[in-house]
Amino acid sequence: MNFSEPPPVETREPLHWTHVVNGGGLLALAAFAVAAARGTLGASWLFAPVALVFLGIAALAGWGAAVQFSGGARMDDHPWV
Repeated sequence: MNFSEPPPVETREPLHWTHVVNGGGLLALAAFAVAAARGTLGASWLFAPVALVFLGIAALAGWGAAVQFSGGARMDDHPWV
């Protein structure tokens, strides 16, 4: 491919139902983890390290949900793979 050529146009495909289900499950897990962190902090500030673990889980689950809702991870998106 020459650098003066524009890249080929990628056609958009509709989101597969498995991505919606997986993303919804991860989004629900993130919401549950945030609620658990709030409940843990509401019980006592001494449980702040436990709440941080819950917030870490929520962040990773939210990231996974965003990946799923955007079409999932494609492992063959590099030409040398």
